[in-house]
Amino acid sequence: MGVAFAIYDGVEPSTDALLYHSATGLDQKKPTLISATEYLVVAGPHTMAAISGKVKLDLDADGQGQPSFLMYLPIYARGMPQSTIAERRASLIGWVHASFRMSDVVASLYGEQPMGVAFAIYDGVEPSTDALLYHSATGLDQKKPTLISATEYLVVAMNTIDDFTTRFGRNAELQTALTGVGLSMLLALLAWLLMSSRRRAIRLANKMTSELRASEEQFRAIADCTVNWEVWWGLDGKPRWINHAVLDYTGYTVEECLAMDDFIGTIAHPEDEPRIRAELARCMDGQKREDVELRCVRKDGSVFWLALSCAPIHDAQGRFTGFRTSSRDITDRKQIEAELRISAVAFDSREGMLITDANSKILRVNKAFTEITGYSAEEIVGKHPNLLRSDRHGPAFFQEMRESIRRFGKWQGEIWDRRKNGQVYPEWLTISAVKGDDGVVTHYVGTHHDITERKIAEERIKELAFFDALTRLPNRTLLLDRLKQAIAASTRNKTSSALLFIDLDHFKTLNDTLGHDKGDLLLKQVAQRLALSVRANDTVARVGGDEFVVVLESLHRNPQEAASQTKSIGEKILSVLDSPYQLGEVEYRTTASVGATVFRGRQASIDELLKQADLAMYKSKETGRNAISFFDPAMQTVVLERAALEAGLRKAIDDGQLVLHYQAQVVEGGRVTGAEVLVRWQHPQRGTVPPSEFIPLAEETGLILSLGNWVMETACTQLARWALRAGTAHLSIAVNVSVQQFREADFVETVCGILERTGANPKRLKLELTESLLVDNVEDIIQKMNALKARGVEFSLDDFGIGYSSLSYLKRLPLNQLKIDQSFVRDVLIDPNDASIAKTIVALAQSLGLGVIAEGVETDAQRNFLADAGCLAYQGYFFCRPLPLDGFEQFVHAFDPILDME
Repeated sequence: MGVAFAIYDGVEPSTDALLYHSATGLDQKKPTLISATEYLVVAGPHTMAAISGKVKLDLDADGQGQPSFLMYLPIYARGMPQSTIAERRASLIGWVHASFRMSDVVASLYGEQPMGVAFAIYDGVEPSTDALLYHSATGLDQKKPTLISATEYLVVAMNTIDDFTTRFGRNAELQTALTGVGLSMLLALLAWLLMSSRRRAIRLANKMTSELRASEEQFRAIADCTVNWEVWWGLDGKPRWINHAVLDYTGYTVEECLAMDDFIGTIAHPEDEPRIRAELARCMDGQKREDVELRCVRKDGSVFWLALSCAPIHDAQGRFTGFRTSSRDITDRKQIEAELRISAVAFDSREGMLITDANSKILRVNKAFTEITGYSAEEIVGKHPNLLRSDRHGPAFFQEMRESIRRFGKWQGEIWDRRKNGQVYPEWLTISAVKGDDGVVTHYVGTHHDITERKIAEERIKELAFFDALTRLPNRTLLLDRLKQAIAASTRNKTSSALLFIDLDHFKTLNDTLGHDKGDLLLKQVAQRLALSVRANDTVARVGGDEFVVVLESLHRNPQEAASQTKSIGEKILSVLDSPYQLGEVEYRTTASVGATVFRGRQASIDELLKQADLAMYKSKETGRNAISFFDPAMQTVVLERAALEAGLRKAIDDGQLVLHYQAQVVEGGRVTGAEVLVRWQHPQRGTVPPSEFIPLAEETGLILSLGNWVMETACTQLARWALRAGTAHLSIAVNVSVQQFREADFVETVCGILERTGANPKRLKLELTESLLVDNVEDIIQKMNALKARGVEFSLDDFGIGYSSLSYLKRLPLNQLKIDQSFVRDVLIDPNDASIAKTIVALAQSLGLGVIAEGVETDAQRNFLADAGCLAYQGYFFCRPLPLDGFEQFVHAFDPILDME
């Protein structure tokens, strides 16, 4: 109603192509509204459909099919304008079409055979066989005039048959018209049905598209929220979609990844790229892969590990359209695995290891632990480490251990444990607490290092170095250390101590008459009697052939009372020694002369005390032997000289009376590597004063601090000057540092300040320390040594073998060198003990990775012995005496073979 429309066949609205027009006239003068470039042509803005000409359907490919036609309905984008051809062309997104057999259309209207009517329908303007769309089953009489002759698209040829004429008579034309109208209405109905189907199809398509988009958006939103790196791959092997997690994984944005020419070549680690491509090829074949581990490279060049899984993607028809990969970062896990492998190797090291839980229940031990303790893993797991205790340590020891672990998270130290067979052995134990993220202890790890062999070597060295081989009493070295401790205790406790010097009377006569073997027997028995005559905290030492020294500690604070106690003990000793001795088959009697001196604090040096006791002992011999004499104040000549020497030393430091002499240090082959500086005092009246006289005095009076600083500054200044000359730039200087000097709180700052002022190379400075430095406060010493070592300063342990310190600290000291004392070198060729000590020190140094140098080398034979023992650095008169600077430099140029060749 109110609508005029036409249906054309073809791409142009022409009379020849007209399929249908409405009864209401269509104004052909109006401009055509359809583009001629589309297959479907719509003649007006409200045109609903178009019908094609005669077609042959694919399903009738056998050639037996009946004539058919197609009906097309345009589909425009929703909301787009359609007023003009250009607008419709722009908004046209497709069409819906349906196929019809003309015979089926006619049959739906009139049945298989219309009653009384024979007609045919042609496509075109001429009734020809090629254009025939339909003809009724009853033959059509071509001779009769047609009742309808169409000059437009459809030609309907129709005439009546006898039955029709008989039935309808004059109403036949009306019946024929009604048939045509019915056919037109049927076509309109088909168009309406197609339009309804179109609208339903559009609504269904829109609904399905919306649901698909919603589903896709939901999936992508989920994929973008996941921590995994998701990639969808197309059939060309290139990524089609990547979630935003790629930025966190690789540092590349999604856009950068999609724009890469070779995504795999850019992301994959070069070593893993062939394997990654092989895995993706399997994915392209539709295979599933699970947790393939590989390495990738981030944008910043760093490497990370991935575990990649892939799954194929199929469409609704089950066709393979690509695959999806999901990757997660396993870098932390791979690092943990590497650390665990390292830990496993470390756990199976040569040191015994034990792991307990927080309640100290043993969870695991390694093979070395079972070899050390004798317990198998099955026997020890589940037990408490108390099973290993030897009962050599009291509750306070373990309380201190637990407190250290609680405060600092670890403890280490020497401890005695018990093996399964009951044997007690020493070990170096380190216990470390393992804490969780919350700071709560979860496990304890113990490292057990059996130091039995080291302790045996330590005891052997101590025995050789500190005890007399014949009597097993402390020797002079240990005596000096004990005497130093006695002085320190006296100063600290305000008590008195005493020194007894004992000499056997007529001992030389015994050796000359009965032989040295009987003399040795006598010395052994004397040693035993002396040891039984004193208190447990007193010291008995053998200092010479027939000379013994007794140190009495913790005597009365009052000097007179202390002297009375000393006299009582001395008389007891004389009485014990006066008893007969059984020397084999010979009974022998002898007496002794005793000299005593009582001291308190640091009133006298060790050497002075020994001299005082020695003088008193000679007084006893002068008075008839077998007596005890005390040091007489009238013998104060030495003390007075000492006071004068102290005053002169103070002036010598201020007036520049001190000079340095240099004694060369030489390595095997004759190369001079440096020198030890030895201070000399050029006294205006006395001439050259040897160091043995004023160095102890300086230490006792505190002058050693200013003296030591002067020596350090002078030596560093000389190092800086030598560095400017090619012939001396390689030389180093060894400087002796006293105990008092090193224990100064600002010692490190003082040395660093001197190095900075003088410009000396710290690597050419070697500080020589004595073992007496290690008596106490070892941690402070180690800290200072480490601070200077970090600057390049080297350390040598001087006079090694004559001091007394725990060798357990030796490995903790940042030393570079051990120095064999000249007391061992002097008799190394004639005294087996000295030879053994020298060899042991060399072996110890080598085991600790330290250098070793021997001082006091005076003969070629001594040098050869030391070289055979492994000591290849020397210092002594055989090479060079201590020389003034000019003399030393001349010696270097004359002696050094390398400089001589130059």
